[in-house]
Amino acid sequence: MSATLPAVGVHDEVSPLRRVIVHRPGPELARLTPDTHDDFLFDEVLWLDRAREEHDAFSALLRAEGADALLLTDLLREVCEIPEARSELLAETLSAQVFGDIAAQDLTEALEALPSAALVDVLMAGITRGELEALGAPLRSISLQMAAPRDLVLDPLPNHLFTRDTSAWIGGAVAVNRMRLPARRRESAHLRMIYRHHPLFAGADGTGATLHTDGLSGARTAVEGGDVMLLSEGTVAIGLSERTGAAGVERLAGTILADGAAERVIAIAMPHQRSMMHLDTVMTVVDRESMVRFGLLPALETFEIRRQGDRLVTRARGADEMDAVLASAMGVPSLRVLTPPLDEYAAAREQWDDGCNVLAVAPGRVIAYERAAQTNDYLRGEGVEVLEIAGGELGRGRGGPRCMSCPVLRTPSQD
Repeated sequence: MSATLPAVGVHDEVSPLRRVIVHRPGPELARLTPDTHDDFLFDEVLWLDRAREEHDAFSALLRAEGADALLLTDLLREVCEIPEARSELLAETLSAQVFGDIAAQDLTEALEALPSAALVDVLMAGITRGELEALGAPLRSISLQMAAPRDLVLDPLPNHLFTRDTSAWIGGAVAVNRMRLPARRRESAHLRMIYRHHPLFAGADGTGATLHTDGLSGARTAVEGGDVMLLSEGTVAIGLSERTGAAGVERLAGTILADGAAERVIAIAMPHQRSMMHLDTVMTVVDRESMVRFGLLPALETFEIRRQGDRLVTRARGADEMDAVLASAMGVPSLRVLTPPLDEYAAAREQWDDGCNVLAVAPGRVIAYERAAQTNDYLRGEGVEVLEIAGGELGRGRGGPRCMSCPVLRTPSQD
């Protein structure tokens, strides 16, 4: 990374990607079994070794494209080397409100003296009562005494693989998101501690402001990063999806509009379906004027949110105006919509395989799963450079290259 580049800053979806946070699959995925994968929001059990190989290739491609691929576990381990940050993270993770007073004390005593790398393994993979006993934990808590040795006391976080969701950079600021489902809530604490304490983000040079949007109570105010899309500098689209509700959009819009990170927010009313859980599962930006879009997606109603004085104002637009709204948001006369000419069966299969979830590393140059072969061929025919990665195992988690990446820095380019 050149010393002349800033540490952070993301103003759109396609400027050259220079720094990005990813998470290499770890022991947390070994906790997935046929009996537990639903609890942890996975449809299938992944083959961990192959998933790691595929992710290593993804990270290597990002680096070959000029991006500094930061590993989430490295960032978290480095934060845990800071005593203040370690104490703050453990206090939030092992809250008495969640575990009870005595169990919180027992867990803290067992984990606070661990080396940072071992602590991060526990934070990611969780811990069973038997594993706690092996650490010499006192187990004074009634709940811990009643647990079976194989019972999880602290749940794993396999969805950390999808680093897009827990935080989203908007200009030089970052929104740390409140996740909708309990299985993902602890992920936000990790990102907040990284942005608050890691020297890369909290150094003396005063890089970026952190927007703490995850401190809101209740799932109604959830926002997930897969629904957040930077259509142009100053304009943010947010999907009203299965995971992101209207209350969350309004709270985030109020924060970023007041902060000056954005000038307008476009909320897009999506179908609430598992296959379309986030906005980026049905459309992603590939260059300054183009989006790839799921062919079976209907036209959607949109709502523009702006700030007038100390109030937010909205304007509803009909579904028939969606493309005009998006074109205006991207600052182009008309939107080029790239929809592969597939029959409804093939279209549904490729969308399920994350064919629309591509990651732009530069304008007109995207990373995609190789399994979305027909979509990739179509994009190439439309002048988009497609860099393919294997996703036989990673794709089982229902997330593509965009889902697995949290851009931290994109630099403007002349294109």
